[in-house]
Amino acid sequence: MRTIRLLSILTFSLLLCISCEKEQPKQIVFFSKDQLKKELAVNINNTEGSTISINSNAIINLNSSKVFKDNIDYLKNVEVESFNFKIKNFVINPYAKVSNIEVYVDEIKITGNDISLDYLSLFSSGFEFKISNQEILSAISSKLLQKKQIVVSYYSDAVSDKLFNFDLEFNIDTKGTFVD
Repeated sequence: MRTIRLLSILTFSLLLCISCEKEQPKQIVFFSKDQLKKELAVNINNTEGSTISINSNAIINLNSSKVFKDNIDYLKNVEVESFNFKIKNFVINPYAKVSNIEVYVDEIKITGNDISLDYLSLFSSGFEFKISNQEILSAISSKLLQKKQIVVSYYSDAVSDKLFNFDLEFNIDTKGTFVD
């Protein structure tokens, strides 16, 4: 009888422990891909023969994507799958000379070694430059995750006898990991 009683108490204790265990909330994980786009206008006025420094910048942020904006509180990781920019609205101006061109993503300088030129785009809307350096893509991913935005900048020296404008269009293909 004592054994049955002891087994009954142990069984009851075991059932009590199992039934009182809290159910863990289930986490929902989802992924989304989107393209972040931003145009940067470069305006060069008549410099009257003098060389001037040109500085233009634009902010690319995750809020430009509806999916990222709606779920920014659940964002756990950002992966930049590709980064490219192209020259748009460029009209050859024989009176303009542009030199010492530099493009930055925050403080990361994009150099000629990091860029590959898509020659096929020469026949469409302009030159397209693709960033293939994985270290740079990872650094951009990290900056987007930390600050939710990056600043793209264009610097150059220019001489022009008339107004000279063109646009740079930046595209970042991103993949976000969201956990609710």
